[in-house]
Amino acid sequence: MLTLVSHPARIQPALASKPYDRWVTPEGEVKAEFHRPPEGFLVRFPGEADFAIDLAARRASGWPAPETTPDHFESLFQHGIVPLVGNYLGGLFLHGSAVAVGDKAIAFLGLSRSGKTTLAGAFAKAGYPFLTEDVIELALSGNAYMLQPKHSRLRLFVDSAAWLLEREFPDPEDDDKHSLAAGENLPFAETAVPLARIYVLGRDHDAPLAINPFVGPEALAQLLPHAFVLDVEDKPRLRAHFERIGQLSERIPVCALDYPRRYGELPMVISAILAEIRTNPEP
Repeated sequence: MLTLVSHPARIQPALASKPYDRWVTPEGEVKAEFHRPPEGFLVRFPGEADFAIDLAARRASGWPAPETTPDHFESLFQHGIVPLVGNYLGGLFLHGSAVAVGDKAIAFLGLSRSGKTTLAGAFAKAGYPFLTEDVIELALSGNAYMLQPKHSRLRLFVDSAAWLLEREFPDPEDDDKHSLAAGENLPFAETAVPLARIYVLGRDHDAPLAINPFVGPEALAQLLPHAFVLDVEDKPRLRAHFERIGQLSERIPVCALDYPRRYGELPMVISAILAEIRTNPEP
């Protein structure tokens, strides 16, 4: 368990160190920088927040930037810092969303704005409870990977939120995410269920609907970009982390999922996924 100690907002100070790693979007935007001060790690989300991590104390000290809202600050901690530290300490966290289909879980992995949370919301709208919307935490129990339920809210951009709720928002140009609480129309699964399938969302948002399995090492290669790594220079921990992801890729089917990113297509996507699960039951 990692504790967050929150400090007052501040303008991000200049850092003496150079980052040893960065998270960079396909468009070239730096989303996070990783520094190694003498006392541990410092993760900077440029223009948003700084988090100093004390692993010995299992504590993170956080400073939001002046324009960062409390909800976004908490989200950066829960969806960024917690899984980074969790994987560093031997856990298994992936960047994705998940829903419960019967007594099993299916997970969706993808880049930011790839549609994974909207897809999880569409499943929930269709009566299949969502389990998590941004961070997947897996706990190995025997031969099963139990997918742990996370916060019972979906964070979506305004167009997706409007489609799920079937109502308009005052500012359709709003680029912030809206937090939708679980309820009768968006059910939430409160107990862990075993993971049955992982779908990796394709990058072509105009591609036709298709589901294709990844085979052998290809499945591992598809999972690695969606894992959280705190220290890319710690080779023993990195090797152990890759082994855990490799075991997951060998035990759980991993499939490519392509579909047009249009809301009207989502019912057909859900039907195709359910049919694929029925046709190809887990090993």
